Amino acid sequence: MMILSILVGLGAAVLLLTAGYLFGIRRGRQARADLRDQNLAAAEELTRLRERDSQHRQEDESLRTTIQRILNPLIRQEQISFDLAHLESSPDQQRDLVALLDQIAEKGNYAAVLLSDEQGWTLAGSGGAADLDRLGATSSLLMLLADRLSRDGSPTPMSLMVSDSDSRVTLCRLFSVENQRLLLTVVGVTAQVTAAALDPALIKLGAALSRKKRPTAEE
Repeated sequence: MMILSILVGLGAAVLLLTAGYLFGIRRGRQARADLRDQNLAAAEELTRLRERDSQHRQEDESLRTTIQRILNPLIRQEQISFDLAHLESSPDQQRDLVALLDQIAEKGNYAAVLLSDEQGWTLAGSGGAADLDRLGATSSLLMLLADRLSRDGSPTPMSLMVSDSDSRVTLCRLFSVENQRLLLTVVGVTAQVTAAALDPALIKLGAALSRKKRPTAEE
């Protein structure tokens, strides 16, 4: 009887140990499965975060590109205005005009720069500019158009712009020096030709023309 009890106790102990072992294996498998699921979920979340970050970067880059594309012409115009405000003068009056027009052409990247009076007579032109006579005729016509537009008390246009089939732009900027009306005409591409960008150069041109008109001490 005692032996039977011992055998039964040993069997129960073995069964208990076996059940515990199997339960531990099952719990381990479940824990590993849960851990694997957590790792997969974390990997998927990390992938989504990376994709979202990449999308945000692409959107930011696209936004920066768009802003830069919009601002580039404005920045270029401001740079031209700044450069034209710092033109260098020459003591020689006639050479001063040509030198100023050459600097305007160079700093503004203009194909041609012409200074003329209201009758269309050329006072000076930038070096290397082609067909200044035709450009002077265009300036004269634009001056006549400005006069017609200012009839009947209407405001006088201060600048007129025309474009041709080669995507070039001709801009005439009207200004006065000692009651004489003059035109500064430039030829270039659309993004580089604006009346406001030319305004700083008018001060230097006005000063050079005033010196030219002013009589010397010997005279």
